[in-house]
Amino acid sequence: MAAEKVLKIGARLEFFPEGAEFGVRSRIEDISENRVMVAMPVTDKNVPVIPAPGESMLCKVAGKGCFYRFTAVYIDKGREGAIPVWFIRKPDIVHKVQNREFVRVDVDFPVIVRPLDAEGAIGDMVFTRVTDISGGGLGIANQEALEMDSKAVLELDNIPGVGMLRITGQVVRCSRLESGIYQIGIKFLDMSRLHQNKLVKFVFDIQRQSLAKGIGKK
Repeated sequence: MAAEKVLKIGARLEFFPEGAEFGVRSRIEDISENRVMVAMPVTDKNVPVIPAPGESMLCKVAGKGCFYRFTAVYIDKGREGAIPVWFIRKPDIVHKVQNREFVRVDVDFPVIVRPLDAEGAIGDMVFTRVTDISGGGLGIANQEALEMDSKAVLELDNIPGVGMLRITGQVVRCSRLESGIYQIGIKFLDMSRLHQNKLVKFVFDIQRQSLAKGIGKK
């Protein structure tokens, strides 16, 4: 939808710059015809974040029961009275994003699934593929069904920016496709906060790249 319907003075933002390990928060201080002035984001160590001029990054804005995203293009830094600020290019449109705790993106990664029985014993390894992933879980395609609410150990390797993951998950969805393959949704149960933050950043990096490709085509 049109950006002016969402971007208002005082609105809370979260940017995902290239140089920041996690998202950094800000708020809109002023809006003009061609640019938006926002409070300068800082890291969790209170260090100001200064992107390179022209750097594009994903930004999300909270809405009612949802949030919106757009690609923010950094112009320059400055001051508004005592407040250090960023100036970013004003977007024409923003995209409404599904109302869920974690955003999910399509991927294609190998994964080893080791089902757990009722007593917690680990079963044989199943080699298959991840079809989508978020900070809270993943989807896999498998030749055989997994029992609803059952648990499994998941092993993934070489996720960019995340590394190797070995996580326990719980089956929350299992449906048979026309091809005969089962699409299975698994919720993470013991993901550390550090790995979850890295995984969320990886998801947003994919979204940012997708948006940038779309802008380039346009």
